[in-house]
Amino acid sequence: MKSRIAKKAIKAPDFLNEPIEYNKSFSRGLRIQLDRAVILELSGTASVDERGKSIHTGNFSAQAKRTFDNLTALLESEGASWRDVVKTRCYLKDMKDYGKFNQYRNWFYKKQKLSLFPASICVEAGLCRPELLVEIEATAILGRK
Repeated sequence: MKSRIAKKAIKAPDFLNEPIEYNKSFSRGLRIQLDRAVILELSGTASVDERGKSIHTGNFSAQAKRTFDNLTALLESEGASWRDVVKTRCYLKDMKDYGKFNQYRNWFYKKQKLSLFPASICVEAGLCRPELLVEIEATAILGRK
């Protein structure tokens, strides 16, 4: 019989509540324990507050900042940082915002002192709430601790 891969939910309760609290059926992320590595799969994260309410309606730059802050809190809850992120999947409600998004992302990554930026894709997509303008998923890989 094959052994199962160890998984656990990623949580940052001081920064983000659990989606099930507002009737959504997903985890903020999963920690996947492999023999020599840990993979963190962070779910699509947007500009929501600690109660799951959308914030910064109509302000793309503020939503992008809060989205990156939320992802940072999830990474830190697992002892990770943006240096461990290997890929992001970015969703914009409207590609007209790509210039602003890319400018903020470049500034943010440089602030994190990343020597390599994560691989990425950015697409226009309908997001789960009409007021949201940006959503990001991320994958991070850590050495086993």
